[in-house]
Amino acid sequence: MFPETVAETLSDAVIEQAMKLSAEERQELVVSYVNKAKAIWLVQGEEGFVMFEDGDNVQLPVFPHKDLASNFVATNGITGQAVSIELQEFTATWLPGLQKNGVELVMFPTQSDVENLVMTAEDLAAELVAV
Repeated sequence: MFPETVAETLSDAVIEQAMKLSAEERQELVVSYVNKAKAIWLVQGEEGFVMFEDGDNVQLPVFPHKDLASNFVATNGITGQAVSIELQEFTATWLPGLQKNGVELVMFPTQSDVENLVMTAEDLAAELVAV
């Protein structure tokens, strides 16, 4: 299914399979693949990075690959683009800032009405180090 090595692009079949993974499998894919790729993908809109707000909770969606982030943009009708953040920068700068601000991470969301796994910045940092 998902490439064992870092791939520049994903086939439509691989994207389709990835979109059908459970929330737990998508979370595992993020942790394992971003460690290989040394990058994580976010969606940047017209007014900054796309975040979900649910009451008092603010969540940042993260993706293991550009094509999956781009698919999320297209599927959900978002005006934005996939942006790569180097993993070292993400773990050293982003995660501490997100933790300080109480922003959680949505691990490779597919659609808003599908169950997604949410992690704290601290938990994701621990997972990335453990791999």
